[in-house]
Amino acid sequence: MTALVALQRLVLWLVGLSLSFAGTALAADPFARATVTTKGPIYAGQQVEVDVDVFVPNYFLSPPQFPLFDLPGTVVTMPDERGMNLNETVNGEAFSGIRKTYAITPQTPGDYVLPAAVIPFGYAAVPGQTSKGQVTLPSLTFTVEAVPQSAGGKAGVTTGEITIAQSFDRDPAGLKAGDALVRTITIRAAGLAPMMIPEPTFDAPAGVQVYRHDPVLSQERTSRGEITAGLRKDVATYVFAKPGSYSLPAISLPWFDPASGSMQSAEAAGAAVSVGAAPVVEPALAPPTSPPSEEPFDWLWWLSIVASVAALAALIQLTANLFGRLETRLETALEQRAQSEATAFRHVLDACRDHDPLRLETALDHWSRRTGNTPLSRWLDRFADPATANAFADFRRSRYGSGGSHQDGPDLLRLRGGLKVARQRWLSETSADGGGPTSDLPDLNPGLEAAPPRRFGAVGLT
Repeated sequence: MTALVALQRLVLWLVGLSLSFAGTALAADPFARATVTTKGPIYAGQQVEVDVDVFVPNYFLSPPQFPLFDLPGTVVTMPDERGMNLNETVNGEAFSGIRKTYAITPQTPGDYVLPAAVIPFGYAAVPGQTSKGQVTLPSLTFTVEAVPQSAGGKAGVTTGEITIAQSFDRDPAGLKAGDALVRTITIRAAGLAPMMIPEPTFDAPAGVQVYRHDPVLSQERTSRGEITAGLRKDVATYVFAKPGSYSLPAISLPWFDPASGSMQSAEAAGAAVSVGAAPVVEPALAPPTSPPSEEPFDWLWWLSIVASVAALAALIQLTANLFGRLETRLETALEQRAQSEATAFRHVLDACRDHDPLRLETALDHWSRRTGNTPLSRWLDRFADPATANAFADFRRSRYGSGGSHQDGPDLLRLRGGLKVARQRWLSETSADGGGPTSDLPDLNPGLEAAPPRRFGAVGLT
């Protein structure tokens, strides 16, 4: 018996737990609601505002897509403004919501029911995860009454207030035949969409042409962006072809005030236009003009032009000659520098620095022939120290000796330093003798009897 009671209690506990979970899941489902914010009674032609709120648990991950639905017998618009964010707690569960406002203008009296439009969205059913959801527009009914017969039985426009302002681009009493007069009418309707404001009528007197411009629709907003009224601006141009007195009719707009239950009228006053005759412009009479006399040929002016051209040509020729001479001298100086003893010796030093034996041998041969210091060994014996002579001998053996005689290679850096010192001695001695470096060209009769027989090596440096 005790076991049976315990089993019953367990079953009841499980049922209660399931109902609790079901209630929690039900409370956590998204939902929507709709509310008519326009205070009644509602009359035909009056703009009705309906707030639609969509709520989800946690928060939205993609905003609701509010549809612009069709409702027969009405004009449905949705003001171009951002939705309002909402927060609400339902059965202890926190919900986030977004509100959008529909503007519905019924054209005839009767009962109207919102259609079952679907509103999709994305939300975080589980925090951090996106869930797709949708709700159906709640069923909402509102009743629209006819405009009372005491007010004329004709609705016209039903709104809180309508005002009309007008302006002219010039004084209507100061026109001339053929002039045009521009008339601007601005209608302000409180609590009404601009597209619902009726089009004003521009009537023209006989003999006057009127041309209408496209209307400009806009909205009046508060500093916080809330829409307070609709604005419609219409412009018409009257053209008066003949002089006379004309009367432009007033422009009126009847409207029904739901607050007072009475018919009202907004009006732009007419204007009296006075058009005078157009001034007559007579052509001025003047005696025929004599043909222009031919001017004499100006020799002085042409001579000055020719002299200026000749002077400019002479200046250009002189400048070209000067630049040609400067170019020739510059080329000669560069050529002399390239063929100088110093340049030839710099090639020798560069080859030593780069450890390039082949280039060094060519450079030494060029320098020795350029300066007349051949054979080079005799010049080294006279001006170089023994270390430099030995370095040069090592270089020669590395070039023309047996394979085993120059395993370590010549010391070209030591040879470079010694050659620099030997050249300085040679330059000092030749300068003291008053001779300087020898001529670029060898003597025609070198005096073979005074010099010992030459022994020519591979490149004439021995």
